Amino acid sequence: MIKHKLVQLISIVFVGMSLPALGQVDPIYSLYRFNPQNITPAHVGGYEGTEITVMNRQQWMGIEGAPKTMGITANMKWGKQKGVGIVGLLDEAGPMKTVHVGLDFAYHVRLNEAWAFSGGIRGGIGNMTLNFNGIRLAQSGDEAFATDRSTGMQVNTGWGVKVYKGDGLFFSFSQPRMFRYDFGTTGAAYKDSPSFFVMTGTKWPVSEKLTLYPSALIRLATDLPVSYDVNVVANLHGKLDAGLGYRGGESIGIRLGVQMTKVFYLGYVYELPTTQISKMTSQSHELALRVRMAKK
Repeated sequence: MIKHKLVQLISIVFVGMSLPALGQVDPIYSLYRFNPQNITPAHVGGYEGTEITVMNRQQWMGIEGAPKTMGITANMKWGKQKGVGIVGLLDEAGPMKTVHVGLDFAYHVRLNEAWAFSGGIRGGIGNMTLNFNGIRLAQSGDEAFATDRSTGMQVNTGWGVKVYKGDGLFFSFSQPRMFRYDFGTTGAAYKDSPSFFVMTGTKWPVSEKLTLYPSALIRLATDLPVSYDVNVVANLHGKLDAGLGYRGGESIGIRLGVQMTKVFYLGYVYELPTTQISKMTSQSHELALRVRMAKK
């Protein structure tokens, strides 16, 4: 019964068509510093080689209709100053399903001996669908939930800029998706709000064996509250990672990671919700595998 009520609540909050609604559909990641390409195309070409990352996030496990996200990114250095990449995303939350595929391009320039700048653009296509077949409503016959809806494949674009100092201090600002998903006249009451992302972090060597990596991410969207993450990760011997994260007013998390070989790195995040949802679940997991192949 609780699960069914929560599905109904999620559905109404995110896709209620009978009243004007505003929703944020850009997925949330905790491993944003581990794989920044998800939120900024300015990252591509930053590694001297080829980089492939596969991520999976299972939020609020055990609750029917809880958010699930799968993503894959790949990028490589192109020439001395350019980078190219590809990003794919499958995101589900209740009746809402989003698919997006994009191509990234970035250009890197030196500002001086210490600092560099990169600017990136993204072009791609995306589709959002609303499937009401599995929704259990308290009262049947609501016309707003009578038929499924789809935006069809729509062209979208994004951009990002980044100022950085080697592999240490950096600042970035991006909008990975500029255009809203449009259902046309059938979904005139629904509007989503593309997000802006502000990200910063640094590298702090404590000793020869220990290095700290603090970072922060802020999400900004029209008519929606500001969301932010604060994280700190400790790296030991360049092999093991352990850290803590906090998402403002939503959750706390524990991050673990291991550099299995020179090529493969495995990262994991376990999150505990701090909102009322904690009465129903304490299971949110995020897993990622990164493959880095350096130039010979």
